[in-house]
Amino acid sequence: MPMLLQEFIPGTGEGFFGLATSRGVLGWSRHRRVRMMNPHGSGASACAAILEQDKDSEAAGGRFVKLGGWSGLFMIELLRDRAGKLWFMEFNGRTWGSMALARRSGLEYPAWAAQHALNPETVISIPPRSGEALVCRHLGRELMHLVFVLKGSKSKAVTEWPSFWITLHEMLKLKRNHRWYNWFPGDRRVFFSDVASTLKSQLFRSRTPH
Repeated sequence: MPMLLQEFIPGTGEGFFGLATSRGVLGWSRHRRVRMMNPHGSGASACAAILEQDKDSEAAGGRFVKLGGWSGLFMIELLRDRAGKLWFMEFNGRTWGSMALARRSGLEYPAWAAQHALNPETVISIPPRSGEALVCRHLGRELMHLVFVLKGSKSKAVTEWPSFWITLHEMLKLKRNHRWYNWFPGDRRVFFSDVASTLKSQLFRSRTPH
């Protein structure tokens, strides 16, 4: 069978987001992963906004989107290695899991996409990038992160594994700039239902034989 071998590159995940239009990409923003649910590689359990612009990467991303002929919301997923170099991982032409962080930062991508679809000439109001960068956390995934850290690494490729006690200490910190996924003061059932659903799907998922 044909096999594709790819170099294993340790680093930190970053995402570049925007709305591709006939006028170019609007509403560029980006974030980095603070923690993944599974340190071996998975979706984020906590992510932080990056306020500084990276115009070179935005220009490259804009060319990529234009060549692909994409229109609408998108996410470019990248990996920043230990030397600071960015590596392309994948292009997602859809909304993304960390939308909560974007919206809590004032970046209303879903509304912008709808407005642009109804009227391509719509002016998008992008809030200024200032103040303290927000961190958005998913409680269910954060709890699962602790479980995975406690179980330990199952791969020889992973040479750096988080310390359980350091991780627990970091996760117990609740700072002013922290926000939670799916937290709505008027309907807390959404938040707790999502936490329970995440834990159930991860802890009690069926295991099929290979």
